[in-house]
Amino acid sequence: MKSFIRLGATLGIAGSVFLTGLSGIGNLPGMGNLEAIALPQDQVVKKLQEVPVFTLTNPKGEFVVLSRNNANNASKPVSQVGFFISKQDAQKFLDNRLKKENPQLASTLQVRPLSLADYYKIVQESKKKSDSVIYTLVPTQQQVASATSMLNQNGKKGEQFNGIPLFVPKFKKDNSYLTIPLAKGNERYIPFFFEKEQAMALLEEFKKAVPKEGANTEIQVVDLYGVMEALNSSSDPSINKIVLYPSRESINFIRSLAPNQSPAAKKPAAAPAPKK
Repeated sequence: MKSFIRLGATLGIAGSVFLTGLSGIGNLPGMGNLEAIALPQDQVVKKLQEVPVFTLTNPKGEFVVLSRNNANNASKPVSQVGFFISKQDAQKFLDNRLKKENPQLASTLQVRPLSLADYYKIVQESKKKSDSVIYTLVPTQQQVASATSMLNQNGKKGEQFNGIPLFVPKFKKDNSYLTIPLAKGNERYIPFFFEKEQAMALLEEFKKAVPKEGANTEIQVVDLYGVMEALNSSSDPSINKIVLYPSRESINFIRSLAPNQSPAAKKPAAAPAPKK
């Protein structure tokens, strides 16, 4: 069993399809939607179940729908529900934005956790009902900045990363990806991290364990939507080896609810599996 899997061709295409944010809507600090990808399969939903997202609800559990002017059509305002990758970002949006704009409403709201799979299903249901509300996934701006910096360093000067960045350790020469064990046995998986720092930490451990191979590694940034599209449509069996690792903040949140229950909350081992 090798300690890496080759997925360069598949994810090279998917990762380059960055979704552009909605122009003219200034209420949320990062935007993207799922309209460009196919409907989810059970395997996609299962993988997304491990990642928490956070939204705002009223005491009845109803989502907060924000209405803003549409620069492309002034007569048709845009209705939007935000889902945040970071719980802190959701709380800041409530405290720093909504409490200033509408303190009476904000006082009745709370940050509610859901899974990324729940968000995915909500978008799917909205399509069936022809819902005019846009369900927006908001990335962590620090990670968007890291992704943008990586793009600029790789020759794409001035390009802004639009989407939800994921960071994956890979080998430079053959576009194969570093793998880790998640359970007992020989089966290994490809970790995709929501934080660049997590990917770097794993890569540093791998470099210490296998210096010779570690010299041929780097971090690649891809878009979450492209990864989900690949999960949903690719015929490459290695795609099923992808595992999404939540941010450290989200891992701590998961542990606070159910200690040691979620595989995504466990620290991955960096030691490579023996090669054939």
